[in-house]
Amino acid sequence: MGKKLVESRLVAARAGNLSVRLDAKNILITVTGSELGNLKYRDIVKVPLETGVPVKSKRKPSSELPAHSSIYKNFPCQVVIHCHPPLTNAYFAVLTGLKVLTFETRFYLKDVPVVEQKGLNVTRVDKLIRALRKNKIAVVKNHGIFSIADTFSQALDPVLILEEAVKVAAIARLFKKKALDKIDRQIKRCLLSPKAG
Repeated sequence: MGKKLVESRLVAARAGNLSVRLDAKNILITVTGSELGNLKYRDIVKVPLETGVPVKSKRKPSSELPAHSSIYKNFPCQVVIHCHPPLTNAYFAVLTGLKVLTFETRFYLKDVPVVEQKGLNVTRVDKLIRALRKNKIAVVKNHGIFSIADTFSQALDPVLILEEAVKVAAIARLFKKKALDKIDRQIKRCLLSPKAG
């Protein structure tokens, strides 16, 4: 999954982190500074959810461990992806909501919550948890996204769909910015009431 994130240009250098639930009390998480596209066995540590201290390893877990731990404590998900999609980050740095311009985006993503944060890491985990109660993917403004699911493939799908939706919205703005609100309203109306289309 780390290689896939790099190949899809959703992370660069040593950004992003991955985790998976081992059992009710423990998770595996990537370490601080690991390269997701070139993960080795030593780049993943076992961490009890209660203590947050790696088991049999001196390597430091990702600085986003508090966010990952809180997610596992609040949701029955099996995996968490945190990455920094460049188009999604750019879009939400200047806009507060996604202009949905395709039926597929509305159907698969619904409304994507955006969480305001300050700092390099997630500082208000409570806000992220509230956002993930609304959707299994959430944008952390000026930082990246968190996606939760039962498998890494299921968690990756909405990330890819969101990055593509942002690309479509950005290109559409180049063509005709004034038309976007009308298209967005039409799509919402059609999906809420198919007869309206």
